[in-house]
Amino acid sequence: MSRQGIAGSNPAAPTNPSRFLESGFDLLAEHQHSAYAYLLGLYLGDGYIERHPRTSRLTIYLNRNRPDIIRSCAAAMFVVLPERRVGLVKHGENCIYVSSYSRAWLRLFPQHGPGPKHTRAIVLEPRQGALVRLHPMNFVRGCIESDGCRHRRIVNGKDYPACSFDNRSEDILTLFTWACGLIGIRGRRAKASTISIARRADVARLDAALEEPAFRPWGSLAEAVAFLGLTASHGLS
Repeated sequence: MSRQGIAGSNPAAPTNPSRFLESGFDLLAEHQHSAYAYLLGLYLGDGYIERHPRTSRLTIYLNRNRPDIIRSCAAAMFVVLPERRVGLVKHGENCIYVSSYSRAWLRLFPQHGPGPKHTRAIVLEPRQGALVRLHPMNFVRGCIESDGCRHRRIVNGKDYPACSFDNRSEDILTLFTWACGLIGIRGRRAKASTISIARRADVARLDAALEEPAFRPWGSLAEAVAFLGLTASHGLS
C-alpha cells in the first residue's frame, strides 16, 4: 500500500484542526480507518446527525447496560475526531446518548438526511466502501452492537446461540449482508427487518471477534486499556 493509503487518506498528513474540520473524510489517516469502519456500523445501526447553525452533532443511541460498547463508541468518536469532546447523556431508564459536535460529521457520514434512514436511499460512497472492505469485521460489529444482539434459539428442543441485526432500511440490511460475506459469514433473512447469523462456525467467529477490541486503539488509547473496558492481558500495542 502506498503512503497515500486508502480513499485518499495520508497517514503522514498534518492534522491541523481547522483544516481537518473543513476537509472531513479526506484527511482520515491509516490509524483511524478501523475506528471509522466501526463507527459507520454504529451510525447506520442506530445513529443520527443533527444540523445546527454553525456545527452538527453525531449521536449514537446505546443500551446503558453495556458500558463496554459505550466506551468503544466514545473511543471511536475520539479517534476519528480527536479535536472534539465526546459527551454521554442518559436518556430514559435504559438508553445512553453518545455524541460529538463537529461540522466534519456531515462529510464523514454523507448518508445523513431528513427523516428516518428507511425512508431514503442509503448508499456508501466509494471511499467508504473501500474502508469497509479493509475492515469488514469492524463494520459488522458496529451494526450488531448498535442495532443487533446475541441471543438463543430453540431448534428441535435444542438450544443454540445466534446473532441478529435488525433494521428497517433495506439498503442497510443489504450492506450488512455484504460485509458479512466479506468475512465469510452467512447471514439469512429471518424476517423482513432482521438478518440472522446462526451457523455454529459463524457465531463462534463473531464471539471471538467480540472478545477483542472493537478497533485497534491508537495514541494514548493504546495504553488506556481500562477506557475500553479491557485488561492488560489483551496485549494492545
